[in-house]
Amino acid sequence: MLIKKMLYMMLIFMFISGGVFGQSKKIIKEKEIISTTVHEYFIEEGMDDPVVESIEKYNEAGDLIEIQEFNKKGEVKKWEKYAYNDDGKLVEEVFLDAKGRIERTEKSMYEDKLRVEKQYYNSRGKLYKKKKYLYEYRR
Repeated sequence: MLIKKMLYMMLIFMFISGGVFGQSKKIIKEKEIISTTVHEYFIEEGMDDPVVESIEKYNEAGDLIEIQEFNKKGEVKKWEKYAYNDDGKLVEEVFLDAKGRIERTEKSMYEDKLRVEKQYYNSRGKLYKKKKYLYEYRR
């Protein structure tokens, strides 16, 4: 029971902090923002110059299309690209290494605005796993 409460509280915190720390899709679209760069200052460590912590890029709809996160040395520790369909649903996630080479790709298929399948591809573009989503209705 305690574990369930802790998980529930963590989910609530993550949901709330997402709206506090990042800009909403609506604001990004309204302001026509194409990218956001976050600079981090390590004052206590004597680093007076800023270090780029992350760079996020957006499409015209305000959807996140690319994110790069960096360590203190400026090295890429996370690099992902995203693609969306006309309904704004995420259809492709590409995970890259520090040099921009594809490590893996995940593709989602939708029917009637519901995800029905997710496919996983390796760095060579070979399908290695897939998930199917089945829905039950109240009717």
